[in-house]
Amino acid sequence: MANLVSLVANIIVELTLIHSGAKPVTAKDDPFPLPRMIGTANGGGIIVSREVDDLIVSISRELKSYDPGLGRRVQDNEWNRVVRAAFGPALAAIDLSADLQINARSVLDDVKAAIANSMSAYGQREHAFACTLFSNEISPFSIGPARFEPRRQWLQRKFDEGGISTTSYQRIKKAWDGTRLGKRKPSIDSTREDDVLATIGNAPYVCSISTDGFASEAGTEKALTAARVALTSIALLWQTPSRALEGLNLSYDRTLHRRKTLSFVPGQIVLSSSQLSHMPHGPHLKAGEWEQMLAERFDHFETAAEILEYFVSPTGVVARPKLMNTLGQALLWFHEGCRETVTLMAIVKFSASMDALGGGHKAGGIRKVITARLGLKDDDPIRKNGPTMKNSIERIYGQGRSQTVHGTNNKLGHDWSSMRTVAEQFARICLISCIDWAANNPTADDPALLQK
Repeated sequence: MANLVSLVANIIVELTLIHSGAKPVTAKDDPFPLPRMIGTANGGGIIVSREVDDLIVSISRELKSYDPGLGRRVQDNEWNRVVRAAFGPALAAIDLSADLQINARSVLDDVKAAIANSMSAYGQREHAFACTLFSNEISPFSIGPARFEPRRQWLQRKFDEGGISTTSYQRIKKAWDGTRLGKRKPSIDSTREDDVLATIGNAPYVCSISTDGFASEAGTEKALTAARVALTSIALLWQTPSRALEGLNLSYDRTLHRRKTLSFVPGQIVLSSSQLSHMPHGPHLKAGEWEQMLAERFDHFETAAEILEYFVSPTGVVARPKLMNTLGQALLWFHEGCRETVTLMAIVKFSASMDALGGGHKAGGIRKVITARLGLKDDDPIRKNGPTMKNSIERIYGQGRSQTVHGTNNKLGHDWSSMRTVAEQFARICLISCIDWAANNPTADDPALLQK
């Protein structure tokens, strides 16, 4: 507390020098060329210096350090903006000629009150992301806080809940039917309508993630992560998840387009080629097939729901935080491995996924997970006349992951596609088996048990 008062006092001293003309408003080494200003409650502003802004950042960091839980609920930049905005009215309310310590304590109290008021708005929010799923339309379903709906059913629900006006509801339906809309008179509602049309676009589905207790930007980031993990939990049901994820996408992350390249052969005209950036939708399913898969893999998705609940928890206090943290990190690494375009980097990420399940005990920990969960021993071949499990994991983790991470891989330019395939398959079966184990042991919260 004493340090905070001292920092605020330094701000007041700096502000007094600026307002008295004893110090220039801008410094030559300031990368921001214009006078800096903090807004006040009456619509005005206070001119500050780079030193004042630096002091506010220091205060912001210290205030955040007092509440470790804020690390989950608000991002640093977002928090810094809130603290900076709180200083405007607080500094405007004091007489710079008054006692410095009294002023400093008064400003600090006002800043804390303003921050507390801002934090009271960290309430419930539903984040909507356009996405693709399967080739045929399926019924809405949920995986914990993640809800997937065909866009028309999503639109109907939001209209029923009062989130979309009658006018916008009717116009959006027409737009999705291919009708060209006439211009609306500019208004808040017309802007919201434009936002819905621009955000959902032509995507056939909407993924909605519910959060509570987060600042705006932090909540959005948590929701995006949860949505990606939810799609990954779905893709795990396919033999090659990376191929399934080619068509399971958030529009936020990537939209379908054609990639084009040019190449030149000496003495010949230019050669061109093109291909789709990714698949327009996920695997093809027959009518009712997805609902059957959901029912058959109920335990899988129950555990996936637990993992997602952990991701969107503002406190991290859930029934099994340690195990969900481990499974969540493994799923995140697996997602990144599937999305990776550089083959060697994909191996690094699939290895990291298995390493998380193995408690960070490198190849040895991964082998223990494989033996415990799959019954495959070190000396067992991974296929007929193939390498042993131990040799395969040692090569994936040692040459594929560790040497690459440490910059000692002397086969950087070689073809790693076969190893990538094996790494993905091992990572997939490790994840599935560990998720199933968690479902069958609903009270277990020790990640080390995944190796036993």
